[in-house]
Amino acid sequence: MNPADPLSQLRDIHLPPPVGWWPPAMGWWLLALLVLSALIAGVYWLWWRHKRLAYKREAIQHMESIRARYLSSRNDQQLLSDLSTLLKRTAITRYGRDEIAGMAGEQWLAFLDQTGHTSEFSAGSGRILVDRFAPSPKVDSSELIQAVDLWLKKQS
Repeated sequence: MNPADPLSQLRDIHLPPPVGWWPPAMGWWLLALLVLSALIAGVYWLWWRHKRLAYKREAIQHMESIRARYLSSRNDQQLLSDLSTLLKRTAITRYGRDEIAGMAGEQWLAFLDQTGHTSEFSAGSGRILVDRFAPSPKVDSSELIQAVDLWLKKQS
């Protein structure tokens, strides 16, 4: 070492140790909290929607049993009664007793058309639901079953 040479007295550069991955920076904690919150909200929303649409799944399942019963018995009067009951029960569950329970006739058919986004009830095969107590109603069972099935599937 030369005391006259100041550069010889300098020590080598020492780098700091590399930054570790733990603990993460504040931004990563916030991102993790945001992702976790979104995940919890999504699961809650799916659970709530599943619970809210339970009536629809039950009505569609009941519709299948009505269809099977009709195919085995071919009783038009029973089919009309079963479908009317199913529609009324489903509508009361979905839209509330106060609004639906008193509906009958043309008002009921107009409601079914409005909520099913169709004209099948007031101007199509569903019109027979008003005349279901007639002695021998003319029923186009396949179209009527299809109309009711579509109405059930369009409910939310």
